[in-house]
Amino acid sequence: MYLSFKVTNFRCFHELVMENFAPVNLIAGMNNVGKTALLEALFLHCGAYNPELVLRISTFRGIEPSFKIESGRTAETPWDSLFAGFDPAKEIELTGKSKTAGYRTLRLRILREPLENPGVSLFIHSNQGKPAEPLLSTDTDLVLELEYNEAQRKGKHYLVVGPKGIQVQPFPPPPPPIPAVFLAARGRISPAEDAERFGRLEITGKQDVLLKVLKTVEPRLRRLSVVVAGGVPMIYGDLGHGRLIPLPVMGEGMVRLASLVLAIANTGKGVVLVDEIENGLHHSVLYKVWRVIGEAARTFNTQIFATTHSLECIRAAHRAFRDSGHYDFCLYRLETLGKSTRVIAYDQETLEAAMETDLEVR
Repeated sequence: MYLSFKVTNFRCFHELVMENFAPVNLIAGMNNVGKTALLEALFLHCGAYNPELVLRISTFRGIEPSFKIESGRTAETPWDSLFAGFDPAKEIELTGKSKTAGYRTLRLRILREPLENPGVSLFIHSNQGKPAEPLLSTDTDLVLELEYNEAQRKGKHYLVVGPKGIQVQPFPPPPPPIPAVFLAARGRISPAEDAERFGRLEITGKQDVLLKVLKTVEPRLRRLSVVVAGGVPMIYGDLGHGRLIPLPVMGEGMVRLASLVLAIANTGKGVVLVDEIENGLHHSVLYKVWRVIGEAARTFNTQIFATTHSLECIRAAHRAFRDSGHYDFCLYRLETLGKSTRVIAYDQETLEAAMETDLEVR
């Protein structure tokens, strides 16, 4: 689990330092303060060795990665917006500390023509006995370098954009050190992916975890099953109507909650990142939802980082963890002060006091 995290020159953050993370962390703050950006930075850090993740985080915001070409050269890339102030001359640095692995630092930088980077010698190695080809050439437009440094491993991987398309070198990168799932605020949830995750729970006999959670929103739910319709597997539920009903028909809240719990249950010893966690959920069920989220996180040893705009969501989370007897929860509020970002952390005592005096914590 993460204990602390530092972000430099990423999106809106010139520098951000957060410490003393809990197993469940809720991030609040005004619009455009960087709540989603923080989740994206954590997602990149969890992946550690794979520079292709910078393309994936664009899709979390509903943006399909694209490259603008002018006069045969790439004028704009999906990763331009990752650098603070849209300045690609800066270097992004992400440093996290975990209980098991200690510190890991990631650095992202753009490499351009070889003459602008004296001493850089990069090659694409061939497996067919052919001579190695230069990675940077007059035909290659851009290379994004990801450098990682941790206790037991250090190295570099590259995301190359050129006439041959998009390549990761060396390929394949090592598997991620920390399993992570990102649930976007309004991204399309894959029924097949949720069905696969539910299937893995069934294999281990833990499928009732999801049923118990969904019954907090829909008490009529009797059982769940994976049905393949039109070649696509999907979770169906029995509401006592004499036939099974697809989960999406039961409403956005059911799908959202199912995806969240399935992500937690399938990411043991990992991290689940949830943007706008209250989306699709009525305020009246938020207390019960937070109770089951806390139970699931403890059961599967999964750390959670979520964002919210809702005071009702914050109040419900505080009450749920207080009443559970396991206050393994912390609220963080981000505030922009000029070019810096201030972090205000609320543990149980300070959040209780803030609630009693109606202080603004969103």
